Amino acid sequence: MKKLACVTLDMEPDYGDPEKHIRLLENPEFLETYASIINKHGAKVTMFTVTNLFETRGGDFKKLAAHIPLEFSVHSHTHDPRNACSLVEVRNSREAYRNFTGTKPLGYRAPIGRINRDGLAHLLDHDFEYDASVYPSIRPGEFGYFNLHMPNVPFRVTRADGKSLVEFPFTAIEKIRIVFALSYAKLFGWGLYSLFLKLFGLPASTLLLSHPHDFYFAAIPNNTIRGLERAALSRNSSRAFAYFDKMLGVLKQKGYEFVFVSELHSQVKDKDLQEFSWEEWK
Repeated sequence: MKKLACVTLDMEPDYGDPEKHIRLLENPEFLETYASIINKHGAKVTMFTVTNLFETRGGDFKKLAAHIPLEFSVHSHTHDPRNACSLVEVRNSREAYRNFTGTKPLGYRAPIGRINRDGLAHLLDHDFEYDASVYPSIRPGEFGYFNLHMPNVPFRVTRADGKSLVEFPFTAIEKIRIVFALSYAKLFGWGLYSLFLKLFGLPASTLLLSHPHDFYFAAIPNNTIRGLERAALSRNSSRAFAYFDKMLGVLKQKGYEFVFVSELHSQVKDKDLQEFSWEEWK
């Protein structure tokens, strides 16, 4: 089976920054380093974008698109984890996306992966063709999940009225279900994380997760995040760009072709995917 990899960037304000900066876009050194890594590996970036940023950051997004191969997708309208996939969020994000791009959005990614049955219904009702919100892993805490029963490969959500969409779960390393994300590479350190990749591997369809703050979290001044979460996100912060470079290098070495999520969707949408009934979704 052809091996396809999508680099995804969840475009949102820097986590914990009371002033809501996005330093990846504002700092020329960060932007140039990011773009140089993407272009070095011939990668493509699908940017799941908080759509209320189109109005204030549209110029920055167009500048980024001039530096790298970039496509837009939806990451809710306001990035409220308690209201991640409500009807209002889905409607407003769809409208903002259409106003900015001139086209309807294909896909949606809920903040912190907080998709639920009602949210999937809203996506189906508004003709979204894919969702990319399910973590097939474990996370403790207020916004936690226990999804080891979920596939680690694309699957289909079907509804009795005949509507369906493809679900692209956040890719996890096979068997151990550690998310394939820059934040997790930083948390474990490259030595251990790269060993996991070597021993257990990745599925043929792989999505790499990143956020702007992953590249410089420890350097965000007046950060409101505290305790263990702050310590975890700050680990190996100065090595983030180097780790990102290594992650793309591993994909290239393993024979993956870089594609947009929209291109991956085109490849799999007509295939015989495992199906989950919307009516039985939990």
